Formats: sequence, C-alpha cells, structure tokens
Amino acid sequence: MKAFRALGAIAAGVAALGAGQALAAGLNASGQSLGSGQQVVSACTSDTLLVSYTTAYSASAGSGGYAVTDVTVSDTATTPDLAACAGQTYRVTLLGAGGTSLGEVTGTVPSQATSFSPATGFASPPAASAVTGVSLVLGG
Repeated sequence: MKAFRALGAIAAGVAALGAGQALAAGLNASGQSLGSGQQVVSACTSDTLLVSYTTAYSASAGSGGYAVTDVTVSDTATTPDLAACAGQTYRVTLLGAGGTSLGEVTGTVPSQATSFSPATGFASPPAASAVTGVSLVLGG
C-alpha cells in the first residue's frame, strides 16, 4: 500500500453549518485560507487526516504499470474523533500535473469510523506514476 499524505490540520470552529470542509495535499489550514484559492469554511474534526491509496498492476496504466485502485482516509490522532463527520459526504480527487483531476471517488463517512473507503473504486483507475497530489472534501 502506497501512502500519499493529504494533510488536514483543519481550522476548527469556523462557523458555516452544512458547508463543506476542504483539505489539500501538503497544506496546513489555518484561519480562513488553505492556499491555491481554496477556503476552509467549517470543520467536523480538527484531527489530521491521511489519504492513502492502493495500487495494482494494470496493462492500461501507461506503458503497463501500476494504477491506483482504491483510497482510504484515516484519522491519525491518538484518539480519533470522526463522530461529527459521520453521515457527511466526501470526495477524494487524485491530482496530476498542473492540478488536473485524474479521477475521483465519493462516499459517505460511516458512523463510529476511524478510517473509511468508498464502496467502489475509480471508474478508470489512474496511473500511480501520474499522481502528484490529492484533494479531500468533506461535506461538500
């Protein structure tokens, strides 16, 4: 399993009921900005989240290589707290050069979870070598 870190030291307590939360690869959120024009509008957890992905050999993955087949979002805190996120939708987008979307998966955060994965993987698994970043949106 190859881990790709998507950081989310999300700024907790920013008011906006029902609005989405955004995390971006390698960026720490603080205040109202997250960088690259993205904005943190509220948070269901202040814990750091890790997005990891699994790969499998695929002849169609650019000259026969490895493709990303699934992702898992994990709460890395000593005492994980995703209770407030339960029932919210999420979207994980794998990013390539220039921030282009290589594929995305969606789902709903299960209750009492410390990690979660979508029920189905990528419709067209992207080549692992093309992945340069990841975007995670909770509740949006």
